[in-house]
Amino acid sequence: MTKSSREQTPDGGDRPPAPDTARRALTSDLMRLGRIDGPRAGVSPAAVARGYEKTWHITDQWLPLARQRRRAAAGSTADQARWDGLIESAARPAQPAGCPSFLGLVQLAGNARDLLRTLRDTEPPCVPVADVAARIAEAIEDGRYLTGAPLSPARIAADRQLPVDSVKLALLDLAERNVVELSAAGRARVTGPGGTDRPRQIAEWLRELVAAGAYAPGTALPMRQVLARNLVSADPPIAAAIRLLIDDGTLTCYPGQRPIVRPGHPHAGTEMIVRARAFAQLPYPSGPVDLGDMRVREVVRVAQSWWKARLVPHPTTLDHYLAQLVGIARQLITRAHDPEPPTSSYGERREPRKHREAREHLECVIVRITVGATSTAASDPEDGVWRIACLAAAVHDLLKLTAATGGNATRSR
Repeated sequence: MTKSSREQTPDGGDRPPAPDTARRALTSDLMRLGRIDGPRAGVSPAAVARGYEKTWHITDQWLPLARQRRRAAAGSTADQARWDGLIESAARPAQPAGCPSFLGLVQLAGNARDLLRTLRDTEPPCVPVADVAARIAEAIEDGRYLTGAPLSPARIAADRQLPVDSVKLALLDLAERNVVELSAAGRARVTGPGGTDRPRQIAEWLRELVAAGAYAPGTALPMRQVLARNLVSADPPIAAAIRLLIDDGTLTCYPGQRPIVRPGHPHAGTEMIVRARAFAQLPYPSGPVDLGDMRVREVVRVAQSWWKARLVPHPTTLDHYLAQLVGIARQLITRAHDPEPPTSSYGERREPRKHREAREHLECVIVRITVGATSTAASDPEDGVWRIACLAAAVHDLLKLTAATGGNATRSR
């Protein structure tokens, strides 16, 4: 941003340039950034260092405007998170990290371009994300988007002359408010009146897993991407569910670490025996179970497709696939168990660390299967569609464990 692109306020201070002026200055600086990380920038360490300085010199001039946009986004959690990420990735670090590299310069220049491009795209008269969310919510209330209807960001943006990125961020905000629901793939769908409170539903599921022994006290939850796959759910409701569990004392979270089950949690593992007995009593196919890879994957796919499409099958169909998954799971569990731990040269039983970790991972998957099967059997059809999808995800994980180890899942992970 050049001095000529800034204006003086009556008291002598700087104020943001006019939109047209800022847009031209941003376009000019984007072109300059495009030349910084070219092949010549990596000819020597000195050239790389100059590239870093040139990039920071450009971004330093635009960071005040980015922080201003971040403050203006107070009505949108998703928009604030976007600006936080852009600013953090492009700002000059307080403590330079070691010797600068050409690869680092390429990444820094790319981050700087993302920042400036977003600044240019959000220049007035761009509609704030909070207002975009309000417009979509109003359209839902007016019946222009029916209950269960998919919400395409590209179509909404085209119909309402809005930026696609703003629509995507608005849908994230509406998902936190339970106005819309996001699938694990990020697709949005209108939530019906009195629809399920997804964060509380997920929080209750995680409490059941803790009570059944899937995660022992002091054990960290899986990474967010793994949880999204296990729960067949998008990140926003999972994040909200974790906050609920932290608030009620089920989980503890330290800065920079994954949430852990609170040490000394009084209910952790208390339902292991009850769940195991209930699982043993569930009906399953009387004939032989086809454990072929294609057949198992097909059962998993069908069980998850109902939830992804938000369809409730006939109860008889739901019970049939539940029995199929229970039968497959029982056979895979039998195949996966290690009957005899390895022995040392002195004849003592011992368990190498990698075998112990594999066993713990297997036990967690089995608990997920047990909870999924028993809770699906006791749920109403609508809630059971989601729970059977979670059960199918656990069965699929068990299939991969047994396939990767030739049927012995505790030998390696």
